[in-house]
Amino acid sequence: MILFLSIFMLIMGLIIGSFLNVVIYRLPRDISLWAPSSHCPKCSSAIFWYDNIPVVSFFLLAGSCRNCKKKISWRYPLIEGICAIFFLLILWHNYPFTFGFYFLISLVKDAFFISVLIPVFFIDLEHGIIPDGLSYTLVISCVVFSAIQGDFLVSLKGAGVGVGIFLLIFYLSFLFLHRPGMGMGDVKVAAGIGAFLGWKMALISFFLSFLLGALVAGGFLFFRLKGMKDKISFGPFLVSGAFLTFFLGERIVELYFTFFW
Repeated sequence: MILFLSIFMLIMGLIIGSFLNVVIYRLPRDISLWAPSSHCPKCSSAIFWYDNIPVVSFFLLAGSCRNCKKKISWRYPLIEGICAIFFLLILWHNYPFTFGFYFLISLVKDAFFISVLIPVFFIDLEHGIIPDGLSYTLVISCVVFSAIQGDFLVSLKGAGVGVGIFLLIFYLSFLFLHRPGMGMGDVKVAAGIGAFLGWKMALISFFLSFLLGALVAGGFLFFRLKGMKDKISFGPFLVSGAFLTFFLGERIVELYFTFFW
């Protein structure tokens, strides 16, 4: 049964990852997610089902379009693979398995969380924006799933902490630096992360996000890849902090108390 579930989650991750590639490409360009059907972005030729098998088709086609022979971005199999791995990790994160309604809800909630944050990461990294469709979906779905699990108030508190911290940064930056330190998209995603993790784990997530952001920004400045006034998208750091906390949050807390208390 465990082997079957693991294979099932891997396959589901590959399928969802394939759809997330569509979201990442189309959503910031205001293109419908449903029409037209899958096609090559360079020659617009239709992609048939046998050329659209997650990961496998990329390697069978040697990373090129069957029609125009132009290269297909490595991002496509990468995202499909990442999603599949995360879906497998979600299954083991819910170990030991107690099959039933609440196990299924937990699994779907976790998968939904991962599936929304992956496009947030890549869209903000490439375009410097976080579409409202993703951020609102994240907040609403996390609150609804938490309510089903009986954690409605915990979820609301987490969302409130996320909004409060990032709105404070937003307005303080305007007050002292005369420019926004955070985008409103970051505020909404922080609310969704807080709604999913709860306020205690959300604080760890945000701390890790700021730490990762500071390390990367410091590296950019040190190697002169960015200037002091250059913008760096914070969405990828928010997502990274959320994933680290989701999968390793309890271990991080244990290590903290082991070394500092």
